[in-house]
Amino acid sequence: MKNAVIYARVSSKGQEKEGFSIPAQIELLENYASKNSFNIIKKFTESETAKKAGRKAFNEMLAYIKEKNINIILVEKTDRLYRNFKDYILLEDIKGLEIHLVKEGTILSENSKSHEKLIHGFKVLIAKNYIDNLREEINKGREEKIKQGGYPHKAPVGYKNVRINSKAEIVIDEEKAVFVKRLFELYASGFSAKEAQRKLIDEGLYSNEKVYAKSAILKILHDPFYIGKMEIKGVIYDGKHEPLISIDLYNKVQKMFNQSKARTHDVQFDYTGLIKCGHCGCQLTAELKKGRYIYYHCTGKRGGNCKKDYIRQEDIEKVFAALIDKIAHSIPDDLFEEIKQVIKDMQRTKADYEEVTQESILKQINTLKKRIDSLYADKLDGIITQEFWEEKHNKWQQEKDLLYTKLQSISKTSDRFYEGSNLLLKFVKDAPQLYSRSCPDKKRAILNLIGSNFVYKDKKLSVELSSVFNYLINNPFLKNGGTQRAKLELFVSNLQKLFTNEFMFDLEKAA
Repeated sequence: MKNAVIYARVSSKGQEKEGFSIPAQIELLENYASKNSFNIIKKFTESETAKKAGRKAFNEMLAYIKEKNINIILVEKTDRLYRNFKDYILLEDIKGLEIHLVKEGTILSENSKSHEKLIHGFKVLIAKNYIDNLREEINKGREEKIKQGGYPHKAPVGYKNVRINSKAEIVIDEEKAVFVKRLFELYASGFSAKEAQRKLIDEGLYSNEKVYAKSAILKILHDPFYIGKMEIKGVIYDGKHEPLISIDLYNKVQKMFNQSKARTHDVQFDYTGLIKCGHCGCQLTAELKKGRYIYYHCTGKRGGNCKKDYIRQEDIEKVFAALIDKIAHSIPDDLFEEIKQVIKDMQRTKADYEEVTQESILKQINTLKKRIDSLYADKLDGIITQEFWEEKHNKWQQEKDLLYTKLQSISKTSDRFYEGSNLLLKFVKDAPQLYSRSCPDKKRAILNLIGSNFVYKDKKLSVELSSVFNYLINNPFLKNGGTQRAKLELFVSNLQKLFTNEFMFDLEKAA
């Protein structure tokens, strides 16, 4: 008798009350185990969202099966186990593992056919896209509120959040508004932020308040909220709240900021804010030497001798240029067209799968429509009570809405992988030219796209590559220049598991 573990999950309180409940899942999986002579060693359950990798019970299960050398996981279906590629990759890396997706009648293992793995990968992609779609809808509602002048955050100093006729509003906080107005007046008259802070203390405008730090003072002086505007992610919108100061006063303060920050030279530092010190973790800052040489060093804010460890901008440039050149040569020229053709073929397979899935969802929607119509007729005839009708109607309506959302999500993912993969290939091929002709901001965007955790320590600069580019550079198939169709399909399939919609959006911005 083989040992196995059970994993059951619900992603919302609502699912706990429906057929997705954990007890219902466990009952299904226990019956399956009994029929197939599996010995259930342990059950892992959790009731939380799976939008991000790192779920507690999921991680405990991974550690447990590795420690006990258990090779079988029983789970209800794909979206109960994972909804992101990170979880997918973690499981696939475990040697000899079998995943039994009981409701789907599928068993996945390292010996599964490539077609089965591909279809399974698409299911994960669709589940992931469903989460993305929900996030998009939430963001749309937030954006609409912003466009109408509503502020989505806590009101800044000088204002307060209140409810008027059960509606959230932002009004002037008369007590703190005096402090804000006086702060702007002092700075506009020539006081520095620190001098204005001391003056406000002397004038007693900090009564019943802790003293604001200099950074908080500067944030207030920069905020266009006080002239009736709202800055959301770098975009300025008109707010519906009452302005606290005049536009002239605000503009005068901003002009004084610009004058105080004016540089004595016009040199741009390409890599400020990107690299950290490997000794203390502070950011590296840059300075100009002899009017022509740019050096980077630790700010030294946490003490120690880190500040003495200098590196020239030219040396940083060489490291990054070599890395990008390596990425550009990760795929030999003669393989580009072959890989594109394989991606196109896989897209056709995906389209066929989506067509079947859409037909299945439409059948379920039609079934629910008939149930709802029949239920309404029973209510009119007095066969069922109003309470029973409301309960069932709401339940089936929610199921129908969810199916419609899934249907829309499938449609939206139709061409994303094909388009995104080609965009990735184009980016890889053109990376050196794109990087060399980019402005500092664009260079940092490209570097943040291909990696993270840029660290300088003891004369060495290290970079942690993102999973996609690490895979491209280190894939043995590409290194050996293999051209067999099966190997190509495996490469593209593995690339797909690392390739997410968010990553493609970032590529579009960088390219």
